[in-house]
Amino acid sequence: MISLRDSETQRKSFSLSLCASEAAFLCVLALLGVLFAESASGQDVIEPDRPDVTNGTHIVDIGLLQLEMGAQFTRSHGQHSFGSPLTARVGLTDWIEARIGTDGFVAQDDGELQETGLGNTSIGAKLRLWADPGGVPVLSVLPTITFPTGDASRGFSSGDRDYLVSLLTGTDIGRHWHADVNYGLGAIGAGNGQPHFVQQLVSLSVSVAATDNLNPYGEVFWFSRQDPAGGAVTSFDAGAIYELGARYAVDGGVQYGLNGTHDVSAFGGLSLIVGDILGNHGVHERERQRQRRRSNQK
Repeated sequence: MISLRDSETQRKSFSLSLCASEAAFLCVLALLGVLFAESASGQDVIEPDRPDVTNGTHIVDIGLLQLEMGAQFTRSHGQHSFGSPLTARVGLTDWIEARIGTDGFVAQDDGELQETGLGNTSIGAKLRLWADPGGVPVLSVLPTITFPTGDASRGFSSGDRDYLVSLLTGTDIGRHWHADVNYGLGAIGAGNGQPHFVQQLVSLSVSVAATDNLNPYGEVFWFSRQDPAGGAVTSFDAGAIYELGARYAVDGGVQYGLNGTHDVSAFGGLSLIVGDILGNHGVHERERQRQRRRSNQK
């Protein structure tokens, strides 16, 4: 049995560990920004899929490696949790990008017991199904498989794989506004030998180009359920993405549960283009290819 003194000590220890983890995480973000800022010079403007739930239709340019990382603190029913998601995206062709992501270091504390460890890992690919005449994707699909690399005994995973397919679409509204809509259908692992259950996701994210660099946004998303016996969950989040030039961007915001859960989250992160990792790709190479084709046609 845990005494009140022990419980208080654990909470203080958990808070200190989160502060230390946050400080270390921010230092890593700053270091990565310095190390990789010059390596992506002259590339397309970065368009991260974080921090909202809704994914855009944009596909990372051919050969480019884009990293998107962050930290999220959540308070739910007296429990506090922390996650540090990281996603790596690589453009393979004009119509497909490959991605791998992880929940990173995760921690949770219910006031009596604290748990820390590593979260789940996912792999996926974003495929462009339809683009407008200018080349911007209007409809994309994103299939994803999540592997239970988190410790199920600590509550960091179900112990089963999750399978999700999402349709992504978006459109500009006037000169400054943009909206993205996602619909996802998944088979989610229930754990303990139970069959997978069906989960639907609908999300809408609306952003505005307030300045050349600042893009505030608001989002509403709905899950049909997040566990076999649970009901629908609706949440709202709002934040902003600030582009630090064409190569990287920082973001931050808050999230709130709308249908009685009253979960509150705060999050922030960094996205950056590391550079051309496949060679002979990117905007400059495509321009050289167009010039060569024009020369051959003369």
